Amino acid sequence: MISLDAASHEDAEQLFALPNLRALQQGSLFCSRVNTIYPTITYPIHVSLITGCYPNKHGIPHNQPLQADTPPVLRKWYWEVGQIKVKTLHQAAKEAGLDVTSVLWPVTGKNPYTRRNFPEILPLPGENAALKMLRYGTPLWILQTELSMGKKRESILQPHLDRYAALLCEQLYASKKPPDVLTVHLVDLDYMRHKYGVHSVEARQAMERLDENVGRIVQAVKEAGLYEETCFCIVSDHGQQDAPNGVYLDALLKKHTGCRAQTLGMGAYVFGDNLQKARKYLDENMEPLGIKRLYNADDIRAMQGPENVQLAVDAREGVCFLDEGKQNLGEHGFGLDCPQAKTLFLLKGPGIRPGTLPEMDLVQIAPTLAKVLGLSLPDAQGQALEI
Repeated sequence: MISLDAASHEDAEQLFALPNLRALQQGSLFCSRVNTIYPTITYPIHVSLITGCYPNKHGIPHNQPLQADTPPVLRKWYWEVGQIKVKTLHQAAKEAGLDVTSVLWPVTGKNPYTRRNFPEILPLPGENAALKMLRYGTPLWILQTELSMGKKRESILQPHLDRYAALLCEQLYASKKPPDVLTVHLVDLDYMRHKYGVHSVEARQAMERLDENVGRIVQAVKEAGLYEETCFCIVSDHGQQDAPNGVYLDALLKKHTGCRAQTLGMGAYVFGDNLQKARKYLDENMEPLGIKRLYNADDIRAMQGPENVQLAVDAREGVCFLDEGKQNLGEHGFGLDCPQAKTLFLLKGPGIRPGTLPEMDLVQIAPTLAKVLGLSLPDAQGQALEI
């Protein structure tokens, strides 16, 4: 399974016109209108992709735990697989005796269910990136790959990190024991859209690099003689919108109501002891605060969002909510009615019936892959597709 972070329904035509993704699409089961989950941010969605559950069940509500008074650059993230409350595809595969490898997949740190794991871990100021990766990943394998290929990685930023992820996959399939299950998270497009904008030249170039990196992985599978028996799954989590207008919602809420906002980008959760006062303030100031919609507890339950969130907001087009610090050009975290909340799914391999699905839910992906592998995900809220 290869995740193309920040690719949405609107990107399908351009992405699948590129040579490697176009070749995969031919003869595949394909859907370009996958209903993603709320919130539309990376970590909760990637946990849904390997559990088939919504955040109200899998327990990852955000990229980061709430740390309202900690500067953004110092905030911890949901890095450890032990923070997930349900069985993952990695766990089910390992328990069935399959060899599992994961590369840059979120919320997989300290994962006992992978034989080889290069997790997505961000060093905080003062931390050593290499030592942190060794602590959260598979130390011996990471050391071996660092010694053999570390010089080929120019930096831990994009596009260099995605290129290194593809190199790791090439090495895996050239090894004596390639993985039975591989999950890979490619982040280049998300990075470029945040930094330069959704329709920037840099974003278009990132799409081309995504295609090249997918092609490298597919070619490695072919050279290992495993192509005819391998199922390839391409997924994505959310798109992005340009949101150049920032509103410091957390500071304003704190000043006027004593409550706090945890930003999602183009949305925010609201926490505090007086949510009734916060809701009144937000409702009376929707226009100047750039708010499109308020969500109450019932609304959030209906979307199967996080259990501990009782009040949330969506931003108007072009607006994002800030805690403090640097603003991105492109953002997500918008509501489920946005076009960019429709994502991508492709499944191709032996026994997979080709076709095009008009629509599906993102939580159907993990149980479908479990079905392909002959596994069970008893906690999954999504139903496996008929394949």
